[in-house]
Amino acid sequence: MSGGTCLLFSGQSIQEAGFCRELWRIPAARRALDRLSPVLGEDLEWLTTESDEETLAQAGNAQRAIHAHHLGHLAALQERRPGLAGSVSGAAGHSVGVVAALVAAGSLSVEDSGRFVRERARAFADVCASLPEPSGLAAVTTESLADLEEELPAFPGLSIALENAPGKATVGGPIASLEELARVARREDWPVRVTLLKVAGPYHTPAFAPCGPRLSALLERLAVEPPSVPVFSGTTGRAETDPDAIRRFLSEQPFRKENHLAAIRVAWAAGCRRFVEASARPQPVTWVRDQLDDPEGLETFALSTEDLVTGDLPSWPT
Repeated sequence: MSGGTCLLFSGQSIQEAGFCRELWRIPAARRALDRLSPVLGEDLEWLTTESDEETLAQAGNAQRAIHAHHLGHLAALQERRPGLAGSVSGAAGHSVGVVAALVAAGSLSVEDSGRFVRERARAFADVCASLPEPSGLAAVTTESLADLEEELPAFPGLSIALENAPGKATVGGPIASLEELARVARREDWPVRVTLLKVAGPYHTPAFAPCGPRLSALLERLAVEPPSVPVFSGTTGRAETDPDAIRRFLSEQPFRKENHLAAIRVAWAAGCRRFVEASARPQPVTWVRDQLDDPEGLETFALSTEDLVTGDLPSWPT
């Protein structure tokens, strides 16, 4: 697998009003939208092109919109680079992005991926509606995540939800506690920067345990195939190829810490040296160099929607 390509897909917080307006003008992307709309909702095009930020940030909407965005970009990239499949050695997704990674790897069909994301979005929305107080996520940059974790018990309900890179994580819990963490860090001059994210709940924390049984029941009815290439999972920190293991981590991901850092390091250990992300706003690909201890030989490609519209893509071996 040495020298192979790993496709990357982002999680929530990349969505913004109108972020797929140009994408759906690409014929291949439009075909992906047409396949997804019957299962993800006939409002999908409106949601990704015309809705406002507040509507788009709702848990039931954000995941649907992001998944459509991912599969539209994937379809456009595959059309623009017909030889892409021959160079792909793996795929990884940050949070909900792992569903698109499974499509890219041939484990889920477009339609079944939409059915799963629809139920995932509904389950997340139901949990968010049941929370006793406003809750969410905050991006945290610090010198030592271990030191931060030691301080978190002083802030009720907070826990590390996602580990993205050395010193970069996402903390989830009540908004009041997240804001207090930010105030204390500023007041006491901690080497910590806290930024609240545009999300509706503390995803990847124990609060989302009710999602597990719902998603597990649905996954038993969906066709999950052995992927043609490994899917590097942040939930397990492994290269996943077994359908039962894939079902398991998809059902557990909502309430378990997502360690995207581990997923990228596993991909690197498996021989992936080229990391490619096509997105309205490429994000995980920009973290890869910081995620690796020795990134010699690393190539990263952050492809924008405009790159796909014009077809002006960088070349890499296939």
